[in-house]
Amino acid sequence: MFSLDPDFLRTFLAISETGSFGAAGARINKTQSTVSAQMKRLEEILGVALFEKDGRRNVLTADGRKLMEYAASMVRLNDEAVNAFRPPEVSGTIRIGAVDEYAQAFFPEALSTFSVSHPSVQVDVMTGTTRQLRPKVDDGTLDAAIVSCYPDDGNMETLRVDRLHWIGAPGRTLHFEDPIPLSTWSDGCSWREAGVAALARAGRQWRIAFSSSNASLLSVTVRNGLGITIAPRWFVSEGLTILSDLDAQCPLVDANIGIKRRAGSEDAALETFLSHLRRQFASPAVAA
Repeated sequence: MFSLDPDFLRTFLAISETGSFGAAGARINKTQSTVSAQMKRLEEILGVALFEKDGRRNVLTADGRKLMEYAASMVRLNDEAVNAFRPPEVSGTIRIGAVDEYAQAFFPEALSTFSVSHPSVQVDVMTGTTRQLRPKVDDGTLDAAIVSCYPDDGNMETLRVDRLHWIGAPGRTLHFEDPIPLSTWSDGCSWREAGVAALARAGRQWRIAFSSSNASLLSVTVRNGLGITIAPRWFVSEGLTILSDLDAQCPLVDANIGIKRRAGSEDAALETFLSHLRRQFASPAVAA
């Protein structure tokens, strides 16, 4: 019993549409010699000639037209059967924004595993503050951004919620000083605003000793005793600690991380990457 390889039929269809072995090869990413070899084998299996020359074009013979009645359906059914068990490979370029501390904590693992499972997708990442990234989604510069959000923000999908903490260096007592030196996030950051509001409610004085939107640099300044900062527990790494007594005196609020998407963005590559990110953000993060 003979059988027809769907890959041969896919090549056959490409030739019938382009009229050229070379053009068909370019369309389906095969060399012209491979295309010729496949058509020779297909003709041997069927025992008929499928193409004939009409000037420089390859046109279907009567038997070729007869095969056309079956080829498209066989290729379609093959693809449907495969896709029922293996999702189709996605490709393309997506542009993602992320607040710097979120990118450093969650993206290294997410990008590494995503590149293995979806090698045909190029991910361009832009970091910045929530205030900088939101407008870039609105104007189409970014397809989506991972930014800070509020529980009642109906235009965003919440990825995770973390309690904020006061964080300092072990063995240091900067939070007993008056005013308290803050090594904190750039102006406009919701974490910074939450910290300042908590100090104000408790009647504590504070000063900005250092500010930055770069998570790694901010971590270094806290370790080196320039000030204390505000962040979720996952921000804590070696040389940092949660200041439980200041947490009790000046309790902080929850911080929400969400996805802001460009209007009308329904690209398959983007959907696949965001699904991957959802799983990553649901897991414990690695400290910045």
